[in-house]
Amino acid sequence: MTQHPNARVQVFGIWEPILVTDWWGPTSAVLGRLSDKRVTQFWDKDHVLAKRLAQDARDPQPKPNCCDRGGYLWDLAAVYPKGALWGATLPPAIVFDGPVVEVKDRIVETLAPR
Repeated sequence: MTQHPNARVQVFGIWEPILVTDWWGPTSAVLGRLSDKRVTQFWDKDHVLAKRLAQDARDPQPKPNCCDRGGYLWDLAAVYPKGALWGATLPPAIVFDGPVVEVKDRIVETLAPR
């Protein structure tokens, strides 16, 4: 059996309340939008991760061209280099932009085996 080239990639989908319709966790239909089995999804009601991503952003991490709403990062993709460890501060991402649908090709290219 061959291993998928990105089998070690960890993907997290973080849902948070941004729009007036978002005040409850995502429904099964919404969670189904990220149907890849490698994706683990979370509901971040209090924007904990969005706040942390903004707080820990620093060079050489790219600056996002979008994705701030009411002071919260959202609809943003963050890709970290292989071996990056999350500790007291998040490591700089190598992709940090969105909306996700607009940076999909950059994400795929970054994750492609070399």
